[in-house]
Amino acid sequence: MFSLTAQEGRLFKPLAFTKTFSMFFAAFLGVTLVPVLMVAFDPRQDHTRDQNPVNRFLIWAYQPLRNFVLRYRLFTLACAALVLALTIFPFKKLGSEFMPPLNEGTLLYMPTAIPGMSIAEAAKILQIQDRQLKKIPEP
Repeated sequence: MFSLTAQEGRLFKPLAFTKTFSMFFAAFLGVTLVPVLMVAFDPRQDHTRDQNPVNRFLIWAYQPLRNFVLRYRLFTLACAALVLALTIFPFKKLGSEFMPPLNEGTLLYMPTAIPGMSIAEAAKILQIQDRQLKKIPEP
């Protein structure tokens, strides 16, 4: 999907990005949030942080980042504000590239009628619609 170009790329890339981001965040929440909720809603077990080797590794990896963020609060807030400001540019273009103009040169009209309409009345209305459609010049 990401290798498509021209109209096909503009049509299908947002779909591919959406699918990729949703799968990423689903996996991320499955790894981070689900274990926390399992521990929070399971009152039968007494869990400690150091029992699980994966948890020990995550604490070891997370601790320096947590200390940095707490030490440099204003820098962290400035970076968050900068990232938020950078989202203005894509937000302004949101919706402008999802559906490219498709100039195929054809007109498809699907007439509908109420269910209780008689065949003679439907034929008369279709003839009127056909005359009106023939007035539209074709490219």
